[in-house]
Amino acid sequence: MATTVVYLGPIITIILLIIIIFIAVKFGKFIVTLAINSLIGLLILFLLNFLPFINIDINIWSILIVALAGIPGIALLILLDLAGIAF
Repeated sequence: MATTVVYLGPIITIILLIIIIFIAVKFGKFIVTLAINSLIGLLILFLLNFLPFINIDINIWSILIVALAGIPGIALLILLDLAGIAF
């Protein structure tokens, strides 16, 4: 009985370590993708400010929308601006 417990501890540790590494790799790719998408969206928001026909104010709300949604957030802000609903 004691021999089984000795072997069971390292096996459970290795299994938990593999699960933690798998989760870290999965979420790590997601976080990197989200960060790149947000940075590109914020750069596009800044560059859109120079276009005369798009009047999106750079305020906390537009920055939050673009930082959380990225490029689709830019598309949403442009649609809202063209529709005259916001910004």
